[in-house]
Amino acid sequence: MYKVAAYITVYEDYLAANKCLAGLNNQSYPIEKVFIIDNSREQLDLITQLPNLLIQHHPKNIGVAGGLKVSIQWALDNDYDFLWTFDQDSEPLHDTLVKLITAYKEITEQGLSIGIIAPAIIHSETNRKLQNSIFDKYKLRFFLSDQPQAKNYFKFYNDYLYECDVVITSGSLINLKAAKNIPLPNEELFIDAVDWDYCFKMKAAGFHVFVVDNAIINHRLGEYNTLRFNAKLQKVPVYNYSAIRYYYMMRNHTFIESRLAYQDKHLWLSIAFRFKALLKKIIKIILYEDDNKIIKLWACLKGTFDGFIGKLGKTW
Repeated sequence: MYKVAAYITVYEDYLAANKCLAGLNNQSYPIEKVFIIDNSREQLDLITQLPNLLIQHHPKNIGVAGGLKVSIQWALDNDYDFLWTFDQDSEPLHDTLVKLITAYKEITEQGLSIGIIAPAIIHSETNRKLQNSIFDKYKLRFFLSDQPQAKNYFKFYNDYLYECDVVITSGSLINLKAAKNIPLPNEELFIDAVDWDYCFKMKAAGFHVFVVDNAIINHRLGEYNTLRFNAKLQKVPVYNYSAIRYYYMMRNHTFIESRLAYQDKHLWLSIAFRFKALLKKIIKIILYEDDNKIIKLWACLKGTFDGFIGKLGKTW
């Protein structure tokens, strides 16, 4: 049996964090320790009676990136086989971990080196599966596994198991034998797209990133509004993020995609795509968001510029 630890990044939401903890405590496969980085200004009231809980409080907020860096190093130092990483907004089903472990064994028996193996992510407010992605020339392309286009980009091994380039942090099971061979997560990214960067580091070192479609976690994505958007009255999701989240999102996405595109000699296409993404984000904020529009627009503009010039760190 593998030695598994879990990790949660926590920030200012004890209800969500405790739901995530309860989901981890209910797993059918044993988790030896749950390590928490609490970035809240005041330490949250968590379910501290759990016997396998370790909490570090970082009131200065080291972000998702800093928390992942600390937790992976901690797991390596304590000789775990896997680290199962979470945002506080996720709740795994009771059999999620055992399905990931079973799939890991199945894949490694085929001689493949696994870096990260992740579950399917279900958006808890819409009950819809979230997309995973592949990098294509100058941008990440996102698909659902059952979309016809996915067959052209993802590598399927059976009906529930496929390979892609990027999965989100929450629910990802990191093979620590692979993690020993790559740099720790880049703390300069602070929040957002930390998972993009880490997955690409795994891929660059020759390790594979897999999704197990029959392993499930429920995940909440910020403040969600559903709007009737077009003439067909189709519902379009709009996520009403804070200005700080918009800044790091636009900065880190621009930074990572433009650098990958430069390696593939498609930098100009990446620049055009990132400006198009900026324009679409500006239009959505103007049309559909209710508060702080000016500061959010500035955050998107500044984030895109800082991403192009490579200005990283906790800069907002």
